[in-house]
Amino acid sequence: MSDSGVKIEVHLIQNFAPSNLNRDDTGQPKSATFGGFRRARISSQCSKRSARQLWRERGSASVGERTKLLKQELAPHLRGNGRTEGQIEKALETFLGQFFSKMDGKDNAKTAVLVLVSRQEMDLIKELVDLHWDRLSAGNKVEGKEAKDASAKLGKAEVSADIALFGRMLAEQPGRNTDGSCQVAHPISTHRVDMELDYFTAVDDLNPDDETGAGMIGAVGFNSACYYRYALVDRDQLARNLARKTERANGAWVDFLNAEDYTEADSVIRAFLEAMVYAIPTGKQSSFAAQNLPSFGLFVRRQGGIPISLANAFSTPVRPTRDDDDLVGRSVAALTRHWNEIGRAYGTQGVAVTSCFHVGQADRLGELIDTDKETVQEAIDAVLEDTKGQ
Repeated sequence: MSDSGVKIEVHLIQNFAPSNLNRDDTGQPKSATFGGFRRARISSQCSKRSARQLWRERGSASVGERTKLLKQELAPHLRGNGRTEGQIEKALETFLGQFFSKMDGKDNAKTAVLVLVSRQEMDLIKELVDLHWDRLSAGNKVEGKEAKDASAKLGKAEVSADIALFGRMLAEQPGRNTDGSCQVAHPISTHRVDMELDYFTAVDDLNPDDETGAGMIGAVGFNSACYYRYALVDRDQLARNLARKTERANGAWVDFLNAEDYTEADSVIRAFLEAMVYAIPTGKQSSFAAQNLPSFGLFVRRQGGIPISLANAFSTPVRPTRDDDDLVGRSVAALTRHWNEIGRAYGTQGVAVTSCFHVGQADRLGELIDTDKETVQEAIDAVLEDTKGQ
């Protein structure tokens, strides 16, 4: 991420009912130690996947395909003109191996690694395989100027929003890697947690009346946690990624960006902020239905300065101290108090705009009360307006 320019942060307090939203290799809810206490945790990868799924459902941002099955996806589009299945397979294996990833040695139907590609890149693969069909179908790589032209064409292809935000690494094609413009922290509970087990049984519906006992017995781990969630987007880097106009000269970025490029970036940032608020992990939802939206959100736009996570607001675990208190309210109070303390110690750090929304937390907002908006959309609008030229 660049040291200057506009960065957009999102800070959320989100309380989930009993759930197992993101489980580890043993099937238990993920966790972490923070501040010396065990906390519930949701992985960054889980948050990103939830966002991608929401964009795909709503059509609010373009989403690429992350897959090992590119050959299977592309093969039907190359059929006809007397081409055999063997030729199509050979052509795709050769092209993908040269420009994306070699095939898996154990399963030739798959690439060796997951490859994240945009829809335009997939269209270009079909176009370039058609263009160089004779060579590729014989198992020969594209060479010389034609190889450089193909690589340049792929390098200028439009990337999807998820690639531009989260980045992409092609281990065998490092020149076409994309540096992510977004950082997403692992959500952690604001309080200490104890993992619990749900012991369950299932009855065989066709058992005779005199047959007792369960047809199945099992246990599933779960917890109930109030999470602090944090992420930020580098607006300039996002615009560069989307426009594919970036160059480096003498160690510094050289930009060829215009207002239209930033308009597209702001559209993607809006979709990202909405996804942070509305996208919920799908893990074990059929069993728990933990469909709980955030109780508080703070959006921050910085011009220069450094981004700041507020996770240390919860280094001492939050816990209710009165019968009429609750984790959500105490968590919001701890976050807003820490925000004020950070500001006093370090200054504004480029803060240009702050806006927040909440559900029943007005008395916990402290100095942020002046930034309170009626709705999520108003809060997002406030942090994104007047960014032109910044």
